Amino acid sequence: MDRKEFFARLAVAVYKIDGAYDVFARSGKVKANMMWLLYALNDGRRHTQCGISEEWLFPRTTVNTLVKECKARGFIELKKIAGERREMEIALTEEGKRYADKVLSPVYEAEDALFAEYFRERGFGFLEELERFGEALENSFSVACPQE
Repeated sequence: MDRKEFFARLAVAVYKIDGAYDVFARSGKVKANMMWLLYALNDGRRHTQCGISEEWLFPRTTVNTLVKECKARGFIELKKIAGERREMEIALTEEGKRYADKVLSPVYEAEDALFAEYFRERGFGFLEELERFGEALENSFSVACPQE
């Protein structure tokens, strides 16, 4: 397999993964970006808009728009962070947690089934390699296409 075929197959695989999650977003009648924000916030960890933007590679304006929409619907609250002037912690409210669980429950169920079936014999080397590859690709592209 040459470089061109490898990266073409990789791109198709990545878009199939993304497309599978889009099916859940559409079936839950929620925008894909909203589903991913809820997914990120529903992990029990602390988050900021900047952190989500950087980790999930969402434009800051997209995250800001989604956060405003969630705040208006009572799904999130913003908390001051000691020592920070502008950055705020984003957290799901109880109502937001219920909504996230409702929207994401079919996703979690499908992930649970796949996790039990797919990784039972394979282990987690795949994920570790994928993470290393993602970092290597990001580094390679940042060298080839430096930002101004």
